[in-house]
Amino acid sequence: MFEAINHVIQAARRLAPTAAPDIACFGARMLRLGSLYAALVLTAPASAEGVKLFEVPTPNSYPESVAVGPGGAIWFTEKQGNKIGRLAPDGQLNEFFIPTQDSRPQDIVLGPDGNLWFTENRGNKIGRISPAGEIAEFPLSEPASYPFGIVMGFDGALWFTLSGTNRIGRITVDGQVTEFGLGKTLTPYGITAGPDGNLWFTGFNSNTIGRITPTGQVSEFPLPTLDSAPQNIVAGPDGSLWFTEAAVDGVGRITMDGKVTELALPSCLPGSPSEDGRPSRCTSTKSPYGIASSKDALWVTQHCGGRLSRLTPDGHFSEVGLDGLRAPNGIVVDQDDTVWFALARSNGIGRHRPKNDGK
Repeated sequence: MFEAINHVIQAARRLAPTAAPDIACFGARMLRLGSLYAALVLTAPASAEGVKLFEVPTPNSYPESVAVGPGGAIWFTEKQGNKIGRLAPDGQLNEFFIPTQDSRPQDIVLGPDGNLWFTENRGNKIGRISPAGEIAEFPLSEPASYPFGIVMGFDGALWFTLSGTNRIGRITVDGQVTEFGLGKTLTPYGITAGPDGNLWFTGFNSNTIGRITPTGQVSEFPLPTLDSAPQNIVAGPDGSLWFTEAAVDGVGRITMDGKVTELALPSCLPGSPSEDGRPSRCTSTKSPYGIASSKDALWVTQHCGGRLSRLTPDGHFSEVGLDGLRAPNGIVVDQDDTVWFALARSNGIGRHRPKNDGK
């Protein structure tokens, strides 16, 4: 059975550079118990106001990633709709067409210039959209680069991963692009700015976490659990980097000196309590995807599990039910600790407001 599952995972990985990971919800998962630790405690779920869905007007647009923009507006990519969306604080939702057809916008982030910057995974470009909705596009020199994650660096530039050419890119606010080669990293996906001033990124197919300095010096760290498929990464409230491991239902932590700890998402037992008062909805594979940091915790989307996980730096998990909403992907936490996330299969943007912060 495990051999068959492995064939499915490897087939999905071969397709990885050409499409964002709408991860197949496999009927079983593989855990290497010697290196992937169980969650320390499954705490009582934090109470919440509930989850609200803001529906995207374009049908089947597949919202992928979210970012907080000027004035607290939530900006997001519509991977299949080929648009950038904006959700205003008053609930008004606007969409803006991307000039390049079928560009497959992937990740999005607020830039130092007050604009939003995004990757065009199939369009092979980096995009920029102003708060007023004006879009500019910057082509990449190498065909089939498949840009994926993007983040603002401490140097005032935008840094991004090139999953097709196994490189890291840097673009200034005036559109000047530089690229850096990597060593062992294959299919770099997520990227974030670390507290050490460097950029940290995941190697989806190499099972590594990488670090690149602003001058382009690269270090790479192998993960203990084989074939874990590290996906997205974020700087946590404890000064470490945290990342999702999509293929093994895990969340990892790496310190500035490269020490790795891995935690498995807690088992979802039939009839176990959930925040929404219903039995926990649990598939055999949860496929943790997006990860974001709040003031004192990490928030993770379960793409196949259809839930949110909250993880404190000391390893305590709790879960939030989404009342049947499907395929949560990218996630971000705003300055008020409100959690926003893209719902690919429910075609909308979700909002969760915790009533307490776990203190």
